[in-house]
Amino acid sequence: MNILVYPHELAMGGSQINAIELAAAMRRRGHNVTIAAPDGVLSSMIRQLGLDYVPIPRSPYFPSVATAFELLALARRIDADLVHTYEWRPAIECVLGPHLFAGTRMLATVLSMDISHLFPRHVPLIVGTQQLAESRPTQKIWVLEPPIDPVQNKVRDVAAARSRWGFDDDEIVISFVCRLTTDLGKVQGVLEAIEVVGQMASSLKLRLIIAGDGVCKAEVDAAAAFTNRRCGREIVTLTGELLEPDTVYEASDIVLGMGSSALKGMAFSKPLVVQGTDGFWKLFDETSAGLFLYQGFFGQGGGGGPELRLILEKLVADKEKRTALGIFGRSVIVDRFSLESMADRLVEIYQQTVSQDQPLGKRLRSMGRTLFEVAKFRAKMEWLALGFAGTDKSA
Repeated sequence: MNILVYPHELAMGGSQINAIELAAAMRRRGHNVTIAAPDGVLSSMIRQLGLDYVPIPRSPYFPSVATAFELLALARRIDADLVHTYEWRPAIECVLGPHLFAGTRMLATVLSMDISHLFPRHVPLIVGTQQLAESRPTQKIWVLEPPIDPVQNKVRDVAAARSRWGFDDDEIVISFVCRLTTDLGKVQGVLEAIEVVGQMASSLKLRLIIAGDGVCKAEVDAAAAFTNRRCGREIVTLTGELLEPDTVYEASDIVLGMGSSALKGMAFSKPLVVQGTDGFWKLFDETSAGLFLYQGFFGQGGGGGPELRLILEKLVADKEKRTALGIFGRSVIVDRFSLESMADRLVEIYQQTVSQDQPLGKRLRSMGRTLFEVAKFRAKMEWLALGFAGTDKSA
């Protein structure tokens, strides 16, 4: 099968890393795979895995008609049997390009916490949680949780990892690997963690290591510097963006995070505290596992910093519990999130998508609705841009 994979970007992030790892798994199964996306830091990962990569221009407009026609030309050039897009914008650009004008079959994955109202209703869809699948009962949907490679993501040399980051043997290390943006409340959680760990470090040997970059990095830098000055020693270590943050996970005793980052922490046999929006923090254990396996490793609303502190105090004080939770989390990854088993399932989904026809009327109605909604969305964005421009001039 000739497969064109189109992630929405190649910045660090769970959705696009999943797209690349699954593409490599498809190639190992004998399929011809090409990845198309605007150039970014993850392009080196694509090349390391030996996958064909075609950079496409980054358009200031989205969805982009120009990008849609680039995809059309590329799909024709590689004789694509299927285009697999990730997130809503690439899906719409595929609909407006190879799907509409060449009849190329398509499949979309959405690993966000919701499905955009712009998303075409006739396109077969993969989501990461059962909860999200139930939100679209009339659409063809499969649940395929974010894959984690337990062979690559595992503890190898904890002492070497801790030495790399300058951690003493008797320090409890808490890690946070994420993009430093306001998306899904990520940076708010990072700032809460800095504050909480800084408070606890007055009486405990704690360290917090944060790996990531983004538009809010300056705010995180300032909070970390303030905490380190207040404590008189380095409590918060900032690594910046790491293409392979394995040593951060391995060096830690406790992992904080959401989504794929949380899952990777579990693969390294670390106890996990799941972060969400609006102060959500919850320990992943036998009692909460069902909730997170249903709704995803995320949540909304909670006690904020005080709740995080209560969870961390219990974990810091109980090494045996940390070890037991790490073993439990690793077993969940191996049993349920293994990359190879997910790839086998994806092959079946590809085969079903390519072999099944859809009524022409359903496709036309869906595409017409999508075109209408996209036109409204673009008009709104342009109106807002003009409004901002007018405000700037008057100022």
